[in-house]
Amino acid sequence: MMRNVRKHQHRKQDGTSLIEMMVSVSLLGILAAVAVPSMVEWVRDVRLASQSDMLVSALNTARLEAIKRRSTMTVCPKPTGTSATNCSTTAGDWSSGWLVNDTSSKVLEFLVQRGVTVTTGGSATSVVFNPTLGSAQAAATFTLCVSGHKQHQIAVALSGRVSKTITSTVCA
Repeated sequence: MMRNVRKHQHRKQDGTSLIEMMVSVSLLGILAAVAVPSMVEWVRDVRLASQSDMLVSALNTARLEAIKRRSTMTVCPKPTGTSATNCSTTAGDWSSGWLVNDTSSKVLEFLVQRGVTVTTGGSATSVVFNPTLGSAQAAATFTLCVSGHKQHQIAVALSGRVSKTITSTVCA
């Protein structure tokens, strides 16, 4: 005689259970809590690096344009306002950005990104490049800062050479 054996059939599971979803959401929350502060600092660091690179680019462009056009080129602070074409009259205030000007008109305009401060060593109101060899009329030093990050210093030598240094000094 045959035994009456009942076979248990298991249903195929579709989807995920509530517990699996809760574990996944918890892990996602933990990862986000760890990653977001690091990402914010990374964005600030990139913002500072790109801002200092833009200033170096503006200074080098002004120097090369002075040689190419055989005309004096000036990098100067941009006054507040959206359509400014002349240099700021406030000495050393580079907080709105800077302009690259020739003797008659604005060539380029650069804006300062949010959270970045730009200061000059001394009372540099502008950097002027001469048409012969692109030499600067006076040496200048710029310091760019974002709170909690290392300072970026940009120096313009009398020869017109522009250099960038990341110092060990942390911005306040």
